[in-house]
Amino acid sequence: MFWLPAAIALLCALFATLLLRGINLGQASSTKIDVASSALAFLGFGLFVAGLQSHGEALGRVLATVAGCVILAVFCIRQLRSRDPLIDVRMLNFSRLGAPSLALVVGSACYTGSVFLFSAEANSLLSILPVSVLALWVSLGGFAFHKLQSRFTPVHMLQVSLATCTLGLAVAAFVGLWPASFLLGRGVGVSMASGDAYLLGSVPPKDVARAGALQETSLAVGAALGVAGFGGIYAGISSVAVTSVITAGIVAIVVWILRYNRGVFKA
Repeated sequence: MFWLPAAIALLCALFATLLLRGINLGQASSTKIDVASSALAFLGFGLFVAGLQSHGEALGRVLATVAGCVILAVFCIRQLRSRDPLIDVRMLNFSRLGAPSLALVVGSACYTGSVFLFSAEANSLLSILPVSVLALWVSLGGFAFHKLQSRFTPVHMLQVSLATCTLGLAVAAFVGLWPASFLLGRGVGVSMASGDAYLLGSVPPKDVARAGALQETSLAVGAALGVAGFGGIYAGISSVAVTSVITAGIVAIVVWILRYNRGVFKA
């Protein structure tokens, strides 16, 4: 199952090579690939996530996490000094784009983490259904954002969406997975839609490409942290309820942090 996406990616690359042959991309064709930054990002994120896994000795996992953080710090320094950065971390000024990026990371982590958590103790078709319909609730959450964005301030939209995720995790611990799936899906859907809209809408047209790279990076980091973080906590305590409570507390802290944002967003 894990190799299937790799095969699909190779097939897509083959079709892209055949269909895009002879197309001139103009200025984009002269852009240089920063191989060193790509290698640093790959090693940094890989070691950081590997350190959060449940297998292996504790010392080795701690060392992997520390090494990943150090390499990511070097990566960020390189991006700050580069004229054409791979990921423009200078855009992560909290009063501007940091808050939407943070919401995307946390929302993506809640989605992948809850999928892992709901599947951890599933032993029948009926017990896996809350996971199956989670994507439906996420899509409805994105629809709800477009209906509500004109009624609430951007910061309140980000806070309420993540607060809904917090409530969903708490409900998963004390009530059940069906209502938790609904709350998490709506919260994740609104947080992702609002994060995307405010991140891409708060920059001038010339910076949209860099903001898009930041958006994709935020989603990828959140997805990896969701599985590794939720999985690491669950592996340590072997309880879906306690894992839900701990992660709900972490998301609640992020909601509290967002109240200090003073940036002006626009979708």
